[in-house]
Amino acid sequence: MEDGTPGTGADQVIQFIPMMTLGLIYAVIVFVIARKRGVNPWPWTIATLVPAIGLIVAGVFYLLSFLSVLDRLNALEGKTPSA
Repeated sequence: MEDGTPGTGADQVIQFIPMMTLGLIYAVIVFVIARKRGVNPWPWTIATLVPAIGLIVAGVFYLLSFLSVLDRLNALEGKTPSA
């Protein structure tokens, strides 16, 4: 491997494990937040489990959740959106 030869399949799987572990953690967090928001958690959770793309999906979900919280804070303050 360090001499330029390609690694075995087992070496590639070992390198893939950290990404899968991170994806599982993101999927669990997305599932819990989606249930609390009243959104169907399964499409978001399954999309989060897709390697590499799941990190982007999780980021979009977190952004949408944050914007939802801001909307609720505006509603509590009695402000209406300007747009």
